[in-house]
Amino acid sequence: MKTTVLLLALAAVGLAQSGVWFDEPWLAGKPGARLSGPTFAESLHSYNVRHYRLDINLPMTNKSYAAHAGVAIKSEVPSLGVCSLHFVNLTCDSVKRAGASLSFTTPSGLLAIALDSPLPQNDSTVLDIFYHRESTAAARGYFFARPPNVTYAYAMTCTPPRDCRYWMPCWDEPYDKPERGVMLNVTVPDTFQVCANGLLDSVTSASGTKTYWWNHPYPIATYLINFAASRFATWHHDLIQPNGDTVPSLYFMWPQDSAVSVNTFGRIPQMFEFYSDTAMFGPYPFEKYGQVPGYYAFPWGAMENQTLTMIHTRWLRQGDDDGMAHELSHMWYGDMVTCVDFANIWLNEGFATYFECLYHGHANGRPQFNNYLTGKARAAIQQDRSNRFPVFNPPEAEIYNYGTIYCKGAWVEHTLRWVLGDTAWEQPGVFFRALRAYGDSFKYGCASTEDYCRINEQVSGKELSWFFDEWIYQAGYPKYELSWFHEPVGDSFRVVTMLSQRNGTGAPDFFRTPVPVRFNCLYVDTMVTIEPGANPQLDTFMIGSCPDSVTVDPDNWILDSAYVTGIQETPNAELRTLNSGPTIVRGVLMIGDRGPKTGDRAELLDVSGRKVLDLHPGPNDVSRLAPGVYFVRSPTTDRVTQMTKVAVTR
Repeated sequence: MKTTVLLLALAAVGLAQSGVWFDEPWLAGKPGARLSGPTFAESLHSYNVRHYRLDINLPMTNKSYAAHAGVAIKSEVPSLGVCSLHFVNLTCDSVKRAGASLSFTTPSGLLAIALDSPLPQNDSTVLDIFYHRESTAAARGYFFARPPNVTYAYAMTCTPPRDCRYWMPCWDEPYDKPERGVMLNVTVPDTFQVCANGLLDSVTSASGTKTYWWNHPYPIATYLINFAASRFATWHHDLIQPNGDTVPSLYFMWPQDSAVSVNTFGRIPQMFEFYSDTAMFGPYPFEKYGQVPGYYAFPWGAMENQTLTMIHTRWLRQGDDDGMAHELSHMWYGDMVTCVDFANIWLNEGFATYFECLYHGHANGRPQFNNYLTGKARAAIQQDRSNRFPVFNPPEAEIYNYGTIYCKGAWVEHTLRWVLGDTAWEQPGVFFRALRAYGDSFKYGCASTEDYCRINEQVSGKELSWFFDEWIYQAGYPKYELSWFHEPVGDSFRVVTMLSQRNGTGAPDFFRTPVPVRFNCLYVDTMVTIEPGANPQLDTFMIGSCPDSVTVDPDNWILDSAYVTGIQETPNAELRTLNSGPTIVRGVLMIGDRGPKTGDRAELLDVSGRKVLDLHPGPNDVSRLAPGVYFVRSPTTDRVTQMTKVAVTR
């Protein structure tokens, strides 16, 4: 009862500080802080959240707290009579609108509020929700620990993907960002400090407590709203924007970790400079950056809460530059532009994993970039072999799957760079122009895979639906088998390749991604590109030097596996010529009795891959063919073919 009375007093202080709760100017935040962005995806239910204000009283002695949430909403329907918010493991004490009490119910997982008068379309109102959390509530969304389990009492929120509803009433889906942000006003005993999203407006004291007034006036997804309270030491960097402006980067930690944190966070300015370059992501999109360790019940390496990344204590004490680069990049892609729903989570995590790789390469050189990215490929392939599913719309339990969502998602970005032709090291090109256009188009809003595809098409001028269909909406990766042979033609060499793919269940029959191939020659190697349009794909190339080997994807642009062999020089068990060698004589090619079944016939191809004859079991008349090299293509049961080289002579 005492904490509830104190909270009501704090609410009165808030009213005095900010004027009338229900006037539209209360929603405005700091002058100039509201930056416009598209809201296409935000109005997918009957109302649109415009702002959250949370007044929270933390006793810091147990898991309980009392709170007052001011939720500003705008009606998206002609007459909004009931507003339902996500609300779990919490107790609602009362709800008011402009001082008038409202009736409410709490169906499973929801707080359903009956408005005293319907809200017309496009009109806004504020719902004042007074609620509390019992000390016996399950530790989810909100976490609390005290000595001796920790050095100092510690309270924190950590809510991805849908756990914000466990500590505050909200519409807990990423597509409904409150366009005017969030205020977090947290009261604690006066020996504690609080950090949260945005900037600290002020600290007020009363009766042995302090209230920390944090304000973040930018659109924010609910799973990125965060605060932490403990006994913190703090320091900061001034991060330099491309135009010379500074952004504070604030670091919070327990006092005993303050010395080690100087080294841990020492490279944040270099990461910031790399990402904010106008040729990369462009200027940082928020008013601050910050880091705070997640001391209790923290399940990940880090969490990219908007403007306040939460990291594992292991990172704080041992360092992890790659991980911190990953989280910083999220401020642009994940926070500034957020996936519209968790079916599109790769737009957050695949992006940040690739940008982590880019920073690793920037800091350590291209060979280290290649090694680091190869490690992501191993993780993606290992995951695919054990549990295959597409990057898009993963099973609920696999939203944060490291191998597929993070690592394959990163490789999709890398392969897209290749497809777009942006392959120069340290010289960002069309891929990054498209990335910035994507950021500008959906700044402070939400986007889908289709949105990202469309932006890349517009910027590059290429049609890319096939790419996203194969790499995002289907599972797997290309498993190439390249067979080849060469023969002299005058002072040059004809090289014939057959590229087959055995990609397995759930994957495309063949990936159409262009495949770079290098013919390794004694003096000068030759690079060619195979563009799969069939499975197998037969191609002929003329090169100036004699190749002694072939390398598929030598610069590692495609998430793939590849096996290279020579095209068979002698017939196999199911394709037998009349004579003992590969040469057709007397105008007859004999196909053995165990050849292709009816309806699944073999074909005879010339060196350009053009079919010149259908073959059947037994003798086949080839007397009218011009002398030269041909190939017998025989389908196998798994839809990939075998190829046998034969020669027509006179």
